[in-house]
Amino acid sequence: MIPLGAITLLINGLTLALSLGFLLIVLWHDARKEVNQVFAVFLVLVTLWNVGSLMAIAFSLVDVGFSLLPFAISLMELGFIGSSIAVYALTAILAGIHTRRFRLQAFAGLIVVLLYQGVLIVNNQQPTMNVVVDGIVTYRFQSLSALFYLVFDGISLYFLWRFRRKMRSRGLVLGLLLFIVGQSVGFLNPELQITGIAVNTASVAALVISFGVLRQEIITPLADRIAQVEAMHKVSLAIISQLSIDTVLNQITIQAARWLEADGAGIFLNKEGMLQLAAVYNLPRQYIDVRIPLGYGVAGSVAQTRKSIFLENYGRDWKRESDLPLSRETFGSVISVPLIYAGETIGILMVITGRQGRLLHEEDVPLLEMLGAQAATAISHSHLFKQQQKLAEQVEAARSRLETVLTSTENPVIAVDRKFHLIFANPAAQKLIDTEEPGSSSALLDIVSTDTLPSSYRDVLRDLRTHKVHTYEIEIKNKIYLCHLARLGRTEGWVGVLNDITQLKELDRLQSEMIRMTSHDLKNPLQAALANLDLLTDDININDHSRIRETTQIIEKQLLRMNRIISGILDLERIKMAVFSQEVCYPADIVQDAVEELQFLAQDKEIELISEIEADLPEFLGNNEQFRRALINLLENAIKFSSAGSIVYIRAKIYQNGLQFEVDDHGIGIPLALQPYVFDRFFRGGQQGQKGAGHISGSGLGLSLVKTIVENHEGKVWLESEEGKGTRFFIRVPSSTHPH
Repeated sequence: MIPLGAITLLINGLTLALSLGFLLIVLWHDARKEVNQVFAVFLVLVTLWNVGSLMAIAFSLVDVGFSLLPFAISLMELGFIGSSIAVYALTAILAGIHTRRFRLQAFAGLIVVLLYQGVLIVNNQQPTMNVVVDGIVTYRFQSLSALFYLVFDGISLYFLWRFRRKMRSRGLVLGLLLFIVGQSVGFLNPELQITGIAVNTASVAALVISFGVLRQEIITPLADRIAQVEAMHKVSLAIISQLSIDTVLNQITIQAARWLEADGAGIFLNKEGMLQLAAVYNLPRQYIDVRIPLGYGVAGSVAQTRKSIFLENYGRDWKRESDLPLSRETFGSVISVPLIYAGETIGILMVITGRQGRLLHEEDVPLLEMLGAQAATAISHSHLFKQQQKLAEQVEAARSRLETVLTSTENPVIAVDRKFHLIFANPAAQKLIDTEEPGSSSALLDIVSTDTLPSSYRDVLRDLRTHKVHTYEIEIKNKIYLCHLARLGRTEGWVGVLNDITQLKELDRLQSEMIRMTSHDLKNPLQAALANLDLLTDDININDHSRIRETTQIIEKQLLRMNRIISGILDLERIKMAVFSQEVCYPADIVQDAVEELQFLAQDKEIELISEIEADLPEFLGNNEQFRRALINLLENAIKFSSAGSIVYIRAKIYQNGLQFEVDDHGIGIPLALQPYVFDRFFRGGQQGQKGAGHISGSGLGLSLVKTIVENHEGKVWLESEEGKGTRFFIRVPSSTHPH
C-alpha cells in the first residue's frame, strides 16, 4: 500500500506544481480574461480535491478511526463536485456558449455545494463510510453531490461532443475528456485506494488542460504572428504588384479566412450609398453582387458606424436583419470590420465560421482590423491603378487621334518653346518651312524670316490674356495664311495653326470688285436709264401715245425693281462688312422715327399704325441708323401683307435684363412650313405658294437685312405666325443700363 501512496503523492505533486506554474503564467499574461479566471477556479478546486483525497488516504492508513478522516472526505467531496462544476463552466467558455445563463448556473452550483458541505461540517455530520478488510475504507457520495456530478459532468460531455469543432485546441478536448474519465473512476469506485488512481488521472488531465490553455492563450497567438506577418506581406505584395481589383479582393478574403482559421469570408464595397458583395471565399458564388443598404445587417451597421462588430454566435446574438440568405441558419462566429481609406469607408471585410466550426474570439478583432487597414489600402490602390490605366488609355487614344489629325491635316501646325526653339511641326508645316522633324536645338528664326512673327508683342500678350488667342496674317511663299497663336500649356511656349486663306482673300477681292462694279458699273447706268426714261415719258405724254406710255411704265417698274435689288444687296454687304460703331440708342426715339417714316405708306393703304412704348425704357448700345432700318423693314412688311382697314402695332418693352420690340399685324400670315426660311436671302413667300402674297413685290432681302442688324447688336429675332390670322415679329437686345 505504501508504494502506491508514494507514487500518488509524487504524481499529484508534480502535475499540480506544473499546472499551478502554467496558471501563474496565464494569469500574468491576462488575469482579466474570463477563460483564465475560470481556469484558475478549476485548478483551485482540483487542488482541493487532491489535498482532500491524499489526506483521506493518509488518515485511513494510519488510523481508520481517526477523527479527521470525515473532514478529509468532506474536503475531497467538495473539491470533486466543485471541479465538476468548474469543468462544466470551462467547457462552456471554450465551446463559446458561456452566456449569462450558463455563468449563473455554474456560480449558483458552486455556492450550493460550498454551503451544503459547510453545513455538513458545521453540524459534524459524518460521511457514510465503511471499514473493510486490510484497512480499506469505502464511502458513498451524498445524494446532492451525486446529482451535481451527474448533471454537470453529463452536460460537459455533451458540450465536448456537440461543440468539439469550435475548440481551438484538440489537447483541451482530450484533457477535459480525461478529467471527466478520472472523475468517473472515482465516482463509480468509492474506495479510497481507487480514489488515488482517479486523482492521478484527474491531475494528469489538469496538467494537459493547463498546457492547452497556456498554448491557446500565449503560445499559439505568438506563433500566429508569423502567419499574420506572412498575410500582411501577401496583401502588401498585392498593393505593390498593382494586381487587378478582382485579384486583390480574392487574395484578401483568402488571407483573412486562413489567418483566423475561419470557414469563409466576404468583402462588401461601398457603391453609390449601397454595399455590394464583391468577393467571397467559401461562400456561394451566387451571393456575388448582392446589394444591401447602409445600416442593414451586420455589414451595413459597420459601414454606418465605422466600428467593428464581433458576434460569437450570429444566430443567437444578432437580433436585426440578416446580411445574406440563410445566414442566420448557417453562420456561427462573425467578425465584421470597416475598410477605411482617406477617411472614407470604402467597404466591409467579414469573416465567418459555420455553426459547428471554429469559435472566433474578441481578440481576433484587432488582428482583422489590422488586415482590414492593409486591405483598404490595397483596394484603393487597385481602384486608382485601374483609373490610372483607363486614363492612360484615354490619353494615349487622344494623343493618337490628335497625332492623326495633325498629321493628316493640310493646315500647318507649329509649336515652339519660350526661346523659339521648334518643339513640333506636322508634315504640312515641315513642307512649308523646308525642315525635317524638329529637334530641341532647331530655332524658328533660323528657318523663317522675322516677317512671320507678330508685329506687336504687346497686342499678342493682351489678346492671349483676354481672348486666349491672337490672330494675324502672314505671307509665306506667295501664299497668305491666317495664323492663330495660342499658349502651349501655361509657360511651355506657343503653338500656331496656319490656315491658307489665299483663295479666300482672292474671293474677298472679287467680292469687293463685284460690289464696286454693282455700285458703279451697274447702278450708274441704271440711274441714267431711269433718268432718260423719265424724259421719254414726258415726250410721250405730250404726244399722247398711250401704248408707248404703257410700255415705258412696265420698263420703269422693272428698272425700279432692279434698283431695289441692287440697293438691298449693297446695303446688306455694307452692313456685314462695315466696322460696327456703337453709340447709345434710345428705343422710344427709334420707334417713333420708324413710325413717322412709314405713316404716309400706311395711310395710302388705309392701315392704322399704333406704337405702344413702356415708360422708363433703358438705353442699349448699337447703331441708331441700322436699328431704325431693321424696324422700318418689319413695319413695311407688315403694311404690305395687311389688308385695308387693319391695324399694325409696334411695341417696345422691358424684358428681364434687356429690351424687346414687337411688330404685330393681322395680315395673311405665314404658313408653318415656310417660317424657317423667311430670314434667308431672296426668299419670297409669293414664289413659294403663300396664299395672298402673289401680287406683292419685293427683293427678298429685307428680313435677311433685319437678322444681320439684330445679330450685330448681340440680339436675336424670331416670329410667331398663323396663316390667315397675322404675324408677330420679335426682336430682343441686351440693355446697357437699368430702367430709369
